[in-house]
Amino acid sequence: MLFAHPQLYVDIAVLDWAYPDRQLYPDLRRLIDGGMAQRIMFGSDNMVWPEAIESAIERIRKAPFLTERQKRLILHDNAARFLRIDG
Repeated sequence: MLFAHPQLYVDIAVLDWAYPDRQLYPDLRRLIDGGMAQRIMFGSDNMVWPEAIESAIERIRKAPFLTERQKRLILHDNAARFLRIDG
């Protein structure tokens, strides 16, 4: 769908805190390898266990295959651009 619809973004909510690395990282890597780094947004989708948000952020920061730029895109820049937030 991302290839067919260039205006589409994807968030990694739930995957980033509820799924083990062996499931999260291959999915995330496929998106990165497919050239979608500028269309992935961090999401927590977590209302019951807010303490899991910190863990989710840390998993993105520790992803061994992501560059610093890709991490920033996922954790901040893509959402800021999507929401038209300057800064």
